[in-house]
Amino acid sequence: MSLQFCASQAENTVPYAFKTTGVRVYSFEEVMYHVYHHWRESADEFLSEGLIAWVAGLGHSYFASRMKEIRRKENFSEKILDFLRLVSYFDAQDLTQLRETLEKWELRREWEKLKERADFFAEKMECEKAIPLYRRALEFDENVAVLNNLAVQHMQLGAYAEGLSCLTRALALDNKSEPKNFQVLLHYIEAAILAGEFEKAAKAITKAVAIDPSHADLAFLLGLMSYEKKDFSAASAYFEQAHEADKTVVYYLEKAADVHLQMRGFEQALKTLQKITTRDSAYYAKEAEIYAAWGDLPKAIKSMTLALRGEPALYAKLAAYHRQDYDPERADAVIKRAIALSPENNAVRLENARIKKGLGRHREYQSAVNEILASFKEEYRQGFCTISKEHQ
Repeated sequence: MSLQFCASQAENTVPYAFKTTGVRVYSFEEVMYHVYHHWRESADEFLSEGLIAWVAGLGHSYFASRMKEIRRKENFSEKILDFLRLVSYFDAQDLTQLRETLEKWELRREWEKLKERADFFAEKMECEKAIPLYRRALEFDENVAVLNNLAVQHMQLGAYAEGLSCLTRALALDNKSEPKNFQVLLHYIEAAILAGEFEKAAKAITKAVAIDPSHADLAFLLGLMSYEKKDFSAASAYFEQAHEADKTVVYYLEKAADVHLQMRGFEQALKTLQKITTRDSAYYAKEAEIYAAWGDLPKAIKSMTLALRGEPALYAKLAAYHRQDYDPERADAVIKRAIALSPENNAVRLENARIKKGLGRHREYQSAVNEILASFKEEYRQGFCTISKEHQ
């Protein structure tokens, strides 16, 4: 074995944060390591102006210049392999293996590549990053799978009308009279209910019953419609019925607990939730929500601590409970962990701003608010550009 000197011989304290993964790097070699192991997520960033400027700031003007030259190439595989050859960090075998992987990937249709990257963010619950990629995939091929996944992302953000629009298009492609993808039909019903289109939902439920009358989700959807219409007793009965039909789906009981929570029946909500035998992260997060609504913040904090699985949103919620329990110092410590996990997460940023305001740190509070506003402006700009393309 032989030692290899780093390209940078001076210590660097200013990191570059990859937008897709949130990983922070401090050297050119760390950039290359990230790109090699996360090439899908780095596809739009490893030759970006921001990264090139950061590399130049390290004193690597030659590398920055070469990155600009590489960016002009057409073939993605050539771009990434030429980039990874800028320094002798990877050996020939590493690059050969990557080339084979890239060649197989490039044989796939463009929409599939975009969908794969969007699915990555969807799994991480980063809807704002998944949605633009799904939209770009639709520019290459309008198909049921992409429309369905895009709809789900919209619905998770509360944009139910947009979700319903996507699912309407998906069903039109699938076959209106006899849908092949039953799950798409179920998603359509859910979107219609949450968008307040109860008549459309009822018609679709009739169609779904004709296809599979015993499916547990049908009872759940009837419960959801009752819930949205404020008929809470009927909603609770339907959710319990759904659970009896399929006891493997704990979400049915979580929704039944939500009904009791809505009626301020905190004890009954907790009893309903405790019927769930699998005590995972989602269970403890819901338990914390019930305790918090009940006014028992110490128990909410204890439950949310058990829910933590490295997800920034859960840390932000725990920080909020500490803040509401008049413990801003503990809240600040927790929110710092959330920021370290996902510095660009707006839910995390918002809670950080609230905590800084409570601590009287007005400069930090204003800085956090400005970051949120800048993020919203950027998301609006990207969304507007996508919409403009769709209407060209």
